[in-house]
Order: sequence, then C-alpha cells, then structure tokens
Amino acid sequence: MKENYAIKKLADGTPIPYELLLLADETKEAINKYIFDCTIFTLIKEKSNDLVGVMAIVQLDQDTVELKNIAIAPQEQSQGFGTDLLSFLKSYARDQHCQQIWVGTADIGHLQHRFYLRNGFEMDHIRKNFFLDHYTAPIIENGIQMKHMLVFSYCLKTRTN
Repeated sequence: MKENYAIKKLADGTPIPYELLLLADETKEAINKYIFDCTIFTLIKEKSNDLVGVMAIVQLDQDTVELKNIAIAPQEQSQGFGTDLLSFLKSYARDQHCQQIWVGTADIGHLQHRFYLRNGFEMDHIRKNFFLDHYTAPIIENGIQMKHMLVFSYCLKTRTN
C-alpha cells in the first residue's frame, strides 16, 4: 500500500459511496441488488480523509468470495490503486480461509479484462445474456452493447503470491 493511504472497512451507518460505485456499475438500483449483502472497503488518503477507491465483496460460500464492485476515483486512476485493492482482497480472502475469488465484468470490457489478467486472474466462465436479462435498458460502451458477463477467478489455494 502506498504511503499516506489506508484501506478501511466501511463502518456501519456510514453512507454507501455510490458516487464511486457508479463508476463500475450502471445504476444505483443495480448496485442496491447486491450492496447490502457486501462487505465494503474504502481506500482513503489518511491526511485529508478523501475517498480514493471502493471495493464491495460478498462471501458466496466458505471457499469463495466474489468481488462485486471495485472503483477508483477518476483523478486517481492509473496509479496502482486498483492493484493495491486487489492485493488487499487476496490477503483478506486468505484470512477468511477462502480458496477462490470471482469477479464478473462485461464481455466488451477489454481494459477490465487486462487489469484482472495482469493481477493473476484467469477466465473461468461466461454468464450468457447477463446484461440483457438483468438491466432494463441496453448498456452501450464504446458503441457496443453489453450482453454477456465474463467471470474471472483467482485461485488462492495453490498460489504462493
């Protein structure tokens, strides 16, 4: 973790940081379908207490945690904060005795795919028609409609990193 930054669990009663979560999901309604089941971690600048990033995770079963949302403030992107949050998540999941982390992203999210692959995740499976079935309006990114969710996994059991 970079100096002067800290990752903290969002305290009960603290407002949910929708402004950041909406960078990684399309609507507040979509976020509300999962966020209340999640553990939320924030990345903050310690001196100013400014919110830099957020990560929402849910325990699927005793062996698996799913990253439901991860976002970094636009002015703080491309500085390694997303990788820092994923490193924290890997340690957190190990502490919870999990063996696997899942994360889903849009089929057209090429930058996201590279981000997860760079951080040791591997393509696991496809949730066909996810964005067609779970969102009322079409979601268009770079002129292409989102259809399927690609699910990446990170295996904690055999990794030594």
